Amino acid sequence: MGALNQTMVIERPIATVFNETIQMEKSPEIMDQVVSVKKLTDGPIGEGTRYEEVRDLGGRKVQSELVVSEFAENKSYAVTSEQNGVKINFRYTFREEDENSTFVTFDGTITTQGFARSLFKGMIARMISKEELFHLQKLKKYIESRTEGKHDENND
Repeated sequence: MGALNQTMVIERPIATVFNETIQMEKSPEIMDQVVSVKKLTDGPIGEGTRYEEVRDLGGRKVQSELVVSEFAENKSYAVTSEQNGVKINFRYTFREEDENSTFVTFDGTITTQGFARSLFKGMIARMISKEELFHLQKLKKYIESRTEGKHDENND
C-alpha cells in the first residue's frame, strides 16, 4: 500500500470502467485541479504513452509529463510523473465483482530524491493526499453518470 490508497465499487462492467479510466484527456471533467491533458504520443494507449498535464495548484499553473508505466487491459493501469525530485506513481487495479460492477483500487506512491526533498516528503504526501482524497468518488460519479450499465442496455 502506498501513501494514497482508495477502493471503490463502480456499478458498471469492467471493460467500461477500464476504458473510461484510461482516457486521461477527460481528467479535467473529473478532477477539480486538472486544467488540461494533452496526449503527446500517437497510437493506442499503452505502456509508454505520454501526456502533458496542467494543474491549477492554488492559483499557480503547474505542468508535468505523465507516462503510462503499466497497462494490462481490464486488469491494471499506472501513470508515473517525475518533477523536481518528486516521483509520483498512480496505479489502478480492476476486478470484476459481477457483470455490472467493478472493484477498483487506486494506489499512489511518492518517492523523493535529494536530501531537501526527503525532508519534505511527508508534507508533499499530505498535499497530494488532500488533492486526491475524493478521486475515486469523482471517477465513480463521472463513469456512472455518463455510461449505461449492462442492465440498462438490456431494457432498451
